[in-house]
Amino acid sequence: MNLEIIESFAHEMASGNGDGHGFDHLEAVANLAKKILKGHPEADRELVLASCYLHDSYDDKVCKDVPEMKARICELLGVHDANRIFEICDHISFSDNLKERYPLDINGQIVQDADRLEAMGATMIVRTLQYGWAHDRVLYDPEIEPSLPTDKTEYHDNRSTTINHFYEKAFLLYELLNTDEAREMGEARDRLMHDFVNQFEKEWEEGHD
Repeated sequence: MNLEIIESFAHEMASGNGDGHGFDHLEAVANLAKKILKGHPEADRELVLASCYLHDSYDDKVCKDVPEMKARICELLGVHDANRIFEICDHISFSDNLKERYPLDINGQIVQDADRLEAMGATMIVRTLQYGWAHDRVLYDPEIEPSLPTDKTEYHDNRSTTINHFYEKAFLLYELLNTDEAREMGEARDRLMHDFVNQFEKEWEEGHD
């Protein structure tokens, strides 16, 4: 697999995205995966990094025609390599694992961990606010309790507040990390998110009798 071609393709597909799924996200996921890969020489580096760059390319949150995009990836990489990437990308998302946690090999675990790390910490705080504003979500309403969807449909249909998203997803990610390397990197990110939400809710309460 030619990673330069894959990276260029991903950059083209993600350009113009303003809700947290742009190329900066893909690049960060790939760089985090490189750090995790140092502890796992048994993993397939090319497969891992290709999957990092392409994992959002046909996600129905950002892609209007999923079959067409998958066909383009097959044309770019060949059916065999494309299917190896699809096998990872189809099973790493938070929503796809709500009903049952899908068993992944070390390659899938690294991609999943890198993607989840990128959804934690200061970056997650910014991206969550960015997504909420882009989709006209209510920032915070203490009368609206967080909900915990039990499947992918419920998750995508959920129209909760932006702050509730931390309770509904972000705060759950640390316990779902697969590798020791990811857990080590994720500890401070997890703590920062909790500190942010605690401080936000404290200030909200002080300013809203």
